[in-house]
Amino acid sequence: MDIKEFDALVEKVGIETAQKIKAALQPYEAQVKALAEEVDRNKGGVTVETFTAFKKASEESLDAVKGIAEKQGVSLSELAATLGNGKQATKSISQVFAEDKEEIRKVFAQGQGTRSYMVTMDKNGNAVMNHIDMTSAKAAGAEATISGVGSGNVSAITQALDAATLIRIGGNAQIFGQYRNTSWVFDLCNTINASFNSQMPFVLWFDEQPKVGGSTLVAEGTTKPASQYLYTLHSDTYKKEATIVGMTDEFQMDFSQLESDIMNKARIDVINRVNSAILPRIIAAATPYNTELSFRGGTGPTHYIDNVNGFDAIAAMAAQVDNATFGARANAAVMSTFKKYRLGITKNTQGTYLNPPAVLDGISFVGNPAMAADALLVGDFKQYNIILRGGLIVKVGYNGNDFANNMFSVVLEQYYFDYISSIRKVAIVNGPTFDNVMNTLTDDQGSI
Repeated sequence: MDIKEFDALVEKVGIETAQKIKAALQPYEAQVKALAEEVDRNKGGVTVETFTAFKKASEESLDAVKGIAEKQGVSLSELAATLGNGKQATKSISQVFAEDKEEIRKVFAQGQGTRSYMVTMDKNGNAVMNHIDMTSAKAAGAEATISGVGSGNVSAITQALDAATLIRIGGNAQIFGQYRNTSWVFDLCNTINASFNSQMPFVLWFDEQPKVGGSTLVAEGTTKPASQYLYTLHSDTYKKEATIVGMTDEFQMDFSQLESDIMNKARIDVINRVNSAILPRIIAAATPYNTELSFRGGTGPTHYIDNVNGFDAIAAMAAQVDNATFGARANAAVMSTFKKYRLGITKNTQGTYLNPPAVLDGISFVGNPAMAADALLVGDFKQYNIILRGGLIVKVGYNGNDFANNMFSVVLEQYYFDYISSIRKVAIVNGPTFDNVMNTLTDDQGSI
């Protein structure tokens, strides 16, 4: 049965239903008309007898209509059961299988093919089944996301998304960020968080100068010598590290996760850049290593140190710090990452790993990619001062034509001071390299 035949049958069932309902209601039309006339004569009133008769007639007409509707419902169910196979199923499942036993046996014997059936419910609610022929249906392939699966069918799923939609699909995708350095210089130095206010446009400190005069042994009745203490006032003005990030309104709306990640990374990068800017100033302020003769205990071959390695270089520089500061020992030896690990595998002539000597206890070995390959700094880094004037400032607004271009800009900036007293510079010693220090301690050019 095709769709045109089905539509014709539905229309036929509807017309027949309307005709049957009209015929069932016809005997009650006279009673309705008589009731209306009585109501009109009595100006809205009606007798009990007339009302009772009308009620009975209404109930009977309603039952007649319900009976017709139920019968037509069964007819529609039967019609649906015949759709696609041309006839209504009337046989039970077991009957159909028994009749088709030979056809089913052939399928099993050949090892291929199928035989199709349609299971429906009859008017009594019993399951019935009949054979259906599906060979006339259009050949269809397997449901797949690629073409060529099965008998050469095309993909069941295709996409026609525009480029803007495609890129927004990844709006909440996982983000893998670039590896970044840490604020490791802040951790080494004397870092202070200060309030942000207009009364701190600079920092001031006094450096004590060598005194004039001094005490001495005084004999009875003699004049006491004078002592004068001198100071020099120093200052340092603040610096500002800043960046600006521009975004469109659409980017903010559709990529909120990326916006948050960008703001976080920009904050980290500004702080890391402050660290990167301070490190060269620490190196420049450090005192060059220059006490090799004192460390060796004299000149000449008899005072050279045998089998010099990186631990010896650090010890020599730490000794200079200790000597210049009257015991304010070094707290860290700063070097490149690779140098730190290569130092950690120092061996003796028998190939046994060597541990740092006890004299270096309390000195942290700090490796960072910001340091040059063979660079070496040793000292008390807490003598270098970093003052963060307030926290990181974030400003959101319009820059230039941002408003007209549906954009906005975010500024991130950090105000800070960094300085070291002139007389505390001896607390940090610059090698400047391992090789340079080791070469001053030996004549065999030993190395790590």
